[in-house]
Amino acid sequence: MSSQLAALALVLIGTVALTVYGMGLRRKKPRGGGLVPAFGGLANEVGRVAEEGATIHVALGSGGLLDENGLTSIAALEGLSALTELSAAYETPPFITTGDPTLFLIADNQLRDAYARLGNLRNYKSGLVRYTAPSPMLYAAMAATLCFDEPVGTTIILGAFDQEASLLTSAAVTQGEKLFGGATSAVGLATLYSDIGEDQLVVGEKMFAGGAEVTGRSAFLASLSAEDLLRWVVVAGILVAACASLAGLGG
Repeated sequence: MSSQLAALALVLIGTVALTVYGMGLRRKKPRGGGLVPAFGGLANEVGRVAEEGATIHVALGSGGLLDENGLTSIAALEGLSALTELSAAYETPPFITTGDPTLFLIADNQLRDAYARLGNLRNYKSGLVRYTAPSPMLYAAMAATLCFDEPVGTTIILGAFDQEASLLTSAAVTQGEKLFGGATSAVGLATLYSDIGEDQLVVGEKMFAGGAEVTGRSAFLASLSAEDLLRWVVVAGILVAACASLAGLGG
């Protein structure tokens, strides 16, 4: 019983410490960009495709908000928030595809809100966000056809992806499009790595830095710093527990 109370006390102390730490960081001036080069380059892509009379295809994958891929999908949407704002301002809205109905609703609402904030809601067109198919492989196959049906200049593959991402990259390379992408699974990253340059690839947990990169808000930056601190706290806890076990302490 005493060990459970001690563990609960440590959790509470850690929670309070991280909260205070995060609040302190929020008062500081946000750091500059450069956290993830791929996110920093998305703004330039909006202007480039607008000059070319093309558009951007954003592939969000089949990760739902109600399963184990929920955090990955939310991070992808946060990283793309500035892109939707700029696209609405340039009046070159992206085509967004997804294989999950919950993600479809969130993405559609995000793009609609971008137009509303600019006072340009009348120019919002339904159908810019498309739900294709629930199966990851079938979703990727259908989303890849967008490269041939629309004047796509850049494809962004960001979210919960595995080997099905190869269908999207293959179509984009065939059409001579510029590619950006990122995934959190090893299979997804291996699939993207061969076709996407290092500066255009978001590797693993760096996807969760997207919100901080594109907005520069102190809240996002503080969250990243708190996560880094928590990671080291967990590592230290594991080392302490291992040493205690080797010393025969704690039973």
